[in-house]
Amino acid sequence: MMAPVVVRYGDPPMHTLKPSTSSTPLQGPQRKAVLRVQVLMAEHDIRFVTELWKRLTAMGVEISHSQLTRVVNNSTKSLSIDLLEGLASLFDCPVSALFKDG
Repeated sequence: MMAPVVVRYGDPPMHTLKPSTSSTPLQGPQRKAVLRVQVLMAEHDIRFVTELWKRLTAMGVEISHSQLTRVVNNSTKSLSIDLLEGLASLFDCPVSALFKDG
């Protein structure tokens, strides 16, 4: 079985990174993509992360409850393609509808 592909957002492209000339640590970039999972859950009458987790696992999407909670709370740093496809399928929307500009 192949390892899942992970999409990371929030990291700047490598060509935009500049070497630091000061001794202060670099601040992370502002997020440009914000997940809309809470909104979509409300639109589909899914009130709890546990219910969403059960539906996704029934579809064959492998994700822990705690990781899904981070996704719903928009505090995750990475997303698998399987999860994105599962959410899009569950909410009957294109993958792009899972995000909004931050």
